[in-house]
Amino acid sequence: MEEKLRILKMVEEGTISAEQAKELLEALGDGESARETAWEESVIRTDIPYEDRMFRIIVDSADGDKVRVQFPIKAVKAILKVTGKLPIQMSGDMEGVDMEAMTDAVIQCLDTESIGDIVTVESADGDNVRVFIG
Repeated sequence: MEEKLRILKMVEEGTISAEQAKELLEALGDGESARETAWEESVIRTDIPYEDRMFRIIVDSADGDKVRVQFPIKAVKAILKVTGKLPIQMSGDMEGVDMEAMTDAVIQCLDTESIGDIVTVESADGDNVRVFIG
């Protein structure tokens, strides 16, 4: 994951092109599904207006469950404006997550038009959660 973030940062800084980044990401080849690779590539694309990007949540449980959620940035902004909450229902496994703090972080990221990871959790039990804009 660290290598991928470095590659994305290089694209952001203009050190390498999106095509070069794609080749580097493919060379890392850690067996990601085509869908996850497409999501990663959307982060490095510079031709997508911010309002057309997606707010994404990826959950991979230790039990093998996989959850993929995405909302258009426009929709997330509208929902936050009306409700003040993220459009996420918490499960019993995530009771310790401070949703108010996460919502504040997401609002700040949306206000500054951030792209990339907002929250990444890798639990000792093998559960992985990633919230990002791409």
